[in-house]
Order: sequence, then structure tokens, then C-alpha cells
Amino acid sequence: MYIKHYFNFNIIYFISWRLVLWSLFTGLIALISYEYLDWKWVAVPWLPVSLIGTAVAFYVGFKNNQSYDRSWEARKIWGGITNSSRSFGASCRAFITLEHASETITQNEVNDEVKTLIYRHLAWLFALKHAMRQRTVWEHQQIDSIRQRNYFSKRINFFSFDEEAASCLSSEEMTWITTKQNKATQLLDRQSQHLTTLKQRGLLTDFRHIALQNIINELYTEQGRSERIKNSPLPRQYATSSAIFILIFTFLLPFGMLKEFEANGPDLIWLLLPFNLVVSWVFSLMEYTGDYSENPFEGLINDVPIQSIVRTIEIDLKDMLGESDLPERIKPVENVLF
Repeated sequence: MYIKHYFNFNIIYFISWRLVLWSLFTGLIALISYEYLDWKWVAVPWLPVSLIGTAVAFYVGFKNNQSYDRSWEARKIWGGITNSSRSFGASCRAFITLEHASETITQNEVNDEVKTLIYRHLAWLFALKHAMRQRTVWEHQQIDSIRQRNYFSKRINFFSFDEEAASCLSSEEMTWITTKQNKATQLLDRQSQHLTTLKQRGLLTDFRHIALQNIINELYTEQGRSERIKNSPLPRQYATSSAIFILIFTFLLPFGMLKEFEANGPDLIWLLLPFNLVVSWVFSLMEYTGDYSENPFEGLINDVPIQSIVRTIEIDLKDMLGESDLPERIKPVENVLF
């Protein structure tokens, strides 16, 4: 997630240089064909070009709305995960008590049970975070996107799931979780089984057991929503059609401008180049914006900052346990928060 008010010049250049080259290419083809090759027939009437431009603007606007909805929904999902995680930690500390214990047990043992639940929850967060970081075939795999990921991977330690989970799970659980396909789902299931065991031992009443299980159900719901966005692309017919329409419009645009600028005087027809550049750049940038907003978990600068969100939850939960050795908050790198 880029955190400054506006993109800096380097990012704008990174986004725009291909778009600018394309507009200069189409503008020069139109100008050279019309002026120097004397192919007057290449001049396209402005009316059909403007109609295409209007249709493209509506279509790209629709696609961008859908892309933004996906990105914003992903952020709301992880906001819900934050709230449910805090609720789970606080409820475990408040509900798991010696009040109705059916066996002799010390407060330290109760505290250990609470810590086990909370640390397993952290392992669930790490598992879900790493599941969201896996690449899918429809996410951007162009050279510039790969370079961007490589650039930040050299400056940020994203850790592996095993590295992060090893501090949260016992050796037995680490061995067990490596055999599972969907690690996040299985960790939540083990949380449910643990709560059942605590209820049988009298450390949870029926009501408190149900309340904690409801929070786990909420976490399952948020996990499913996050996985739905990750594993279901924006329908490719919309993405493909939008790119084709932009390509057609930006190619025809300078040919439709030829007679319009020639009408202002033969010596001013060269003004077609800068005006074509601006108009083409605007439409192409709208397409680019929607294209790079539709996948909020693909490891690029406009993604939902799940690494930072998970670290914030980790700090809050460990602080609830009274631990003093808390991890530092994630800091932005090059004004990007991951």
C-alpha cells in the first residue's frame, strides 16, 4: 500500500513510459502517413472516434469500479480479521478460568492454555498471510512486476511460514501442520478441538464455549472471503475487452485528430502529437489503474498491507499476555507498506 498523498515522479515514470511511447508511435504514424506520404485517406472522421472514446470511457469506468470494490472489500476483510483476533484474545483471557474446573489445576496452567490458544491464532494469521502471498496465473507476471517484487524482497524480510510459525507452535504441531494442504483451515479446526477439551475439563462453561466458537466461525468466514478474492479473478472477459477497446481507441485517436488540427492551419498540424499524447495517456492510465487494482494480494505496491496488519495483531495479542519483548511495527520501505 503506497502511503504518500501522491505518487512520486519515479513511480509515475515507471507507470507511464510505455503509455507515452505508444501514443508517440501512433501519433507519428498518423502524421507521417498524412503529411509526408500524402495518404489523405488515413484521416478518420472525428465523430466515430469520439463515439468510441465515449463508449470506452464508460466501459473502463465500470471495470475500475469493480476493481476498486475488490480492493476495498479485501481491506475490510482484513479489518474484520483484526477485530475478531482482538476479540478472540480478550475472550480467551476472560472466559478460561478456574471457576468451574473439574480437576486440580493452577492458574499458571490456565495461563499456559490461554497462551497456547493465542499463539496458535498467530500461527493461523501467518498461514493465511502466506496463502495470500502465493502467485496465481492471472496476477501480473510481466518483467516490470517481477522486478518490483524482487526489489522489495531484497529490502523486506517477508519470512517463510515455517520461520514464523515455529515460534508459535510446538514441535509436534509443526510436524502435524506440514502435512496439511490448507494450513489456516486446519489450525482453526484445532482451535475448536482445544476449546472442546477445555470445556470438558470445566475451564469453559457452555455459554463461554459457544461464544469463543462463534469467534472462530467469524474467522472462518473472513478467511473464506479473503480466499474468494485471492482465488477468483475479475472475470477475464471484462479485463480483456477493456484492454482491447483502449488499444483500438488510442490507435484511431490521432487519425481522427488529423483534419481537426489541419483546420487550424497546415503549420499547426504537428500539435496533434502532444494532444494525442495527453488524451491517450489519460485513457491508458485509467485502464492501468483498474488493471492493477483488481488483485489486492499480488505482492505489488498497491496491495492490502497484510504483513503490517498481521504484525499489528501480533503486537496487540502479545501485549495482552503481558509480554515485554514485542516485535516492532512494520515500517514503510520507499513509502510502501506491505
